[in-house]
Amino acid sequence: MRAFHLLFDEAEPRRIDFHAEGPDHAFQIARNENQGVNVTLWEGERLLARMTKTEANVWKLHPLG
Repeated sequence: MRAFHLLFDEAEPRRIDFHAEGPDHAFQIARNENQGVNVTLWEGERLLARMTKTEANVWKLHPLG
């Protein structure tokens, strides 16, 4: 299993660490988050994705650049 973590950009930032076979598991972990939350997905020190929850279980991916 690989090690990942999610960083939630909120009034009080949060971090959730998890182990999974792939980064797609992050969507299962974040499924109950509020609409409008901004999240970054990391594997170790490597940034994999920036995303915002736009509505119920729909995520908008943002460029990493």
